[in-house]
Amino acid sequence: MKAKNINYYMSLPYHTILEQWDDGRGPYWVARVAELPHCMIHGDTPQDAVSELEGVRRDWLESNLKRGIKIPEPVSRKYSGQISLRIPPSLHRLISNRATSEDVSLNQFMTSALAQAVSYPEPPAVSSARRRKSAQKQTA
Repeated sequence: MKAKNINYYMSLPYHTILEQWDDGRGPYWVARVAELPHCMIHGDTPQDAVSELEGVRRDWLESNLKRGIKIPEPVSRKYSGQISLRIPPSLHRLISNRATSEDVSLNQFMTSALAQAVSYPEPPAVSSARRRKSAQKQTA
């Protein structure tokens, strides 16, 4: 197995986060590497912060490699669309009952509830199921 050295880690596609901060003395920009704790730098402009980040990342990696600290690798940005969630049985019962009363599947109900919690547009499958139910109530 090939040893993971500074060149290996520098070649990885780490994710850069750029944010504007204000500490009361005026705004400034912070660039950081998402996967590397405390690997960040600030600058007066976005360009200043980002242009210095590669050197800071190299220093961070070299320091942690010398100290024998495990280096996190970039995280995948691919999502499967599936999650495993443990909830109390009482909550499971309430959610199931609510989904049944709205005439949607448990999966559709939870997708809608999660979407609302993060202000994500409601999935079309849930919307159309609710429209059908609403139309049935109006014609009854």
